[in-house]
Amino acid sequence: MAGFEGVLESGYMITDHALITSLVERWRPETYTFYLSVGEVIVILQDVEVLWGLHIDGPPVTEIDTSRTVQEWGLLCEELINFSPMLSDFDGQRFKLECLSRALDTELSVDDLDVECR
Repeated sequence: MAGFEGVLESGYMITDHALITSLVERWRPETYTFYLSVGEVIVILQDVEVLWGLHIDGPPVTEIDTSRTVQEWGLLCEELINFSPMLSDFDGQRFKLECLSRALDTELSVDDLDVECR
């Protein structure tokens, strides 16, 4: 249902260590590109979509996690984004988007993201 059949159908893959080493040696982190004999190459999200058969458009795959309390979610926010939300920033198990927008000091809206933060 989530569109991950490409990953499931790929099965077990043998790791080619020589290939990975070669790619690492040709990676340029300052430009996020590989420098190959044919020229400069960049891997984009569409490449991943085609290679793995994944859908990159549409709503995100999310699930409501009720295994944590609001306080535990607050601690997780502190750990991951160095921000401690107040209890009023939560609506049940959902985190209010405007609070995250303030914390990250950026403009976020549900229309822009087309998601519901959970």
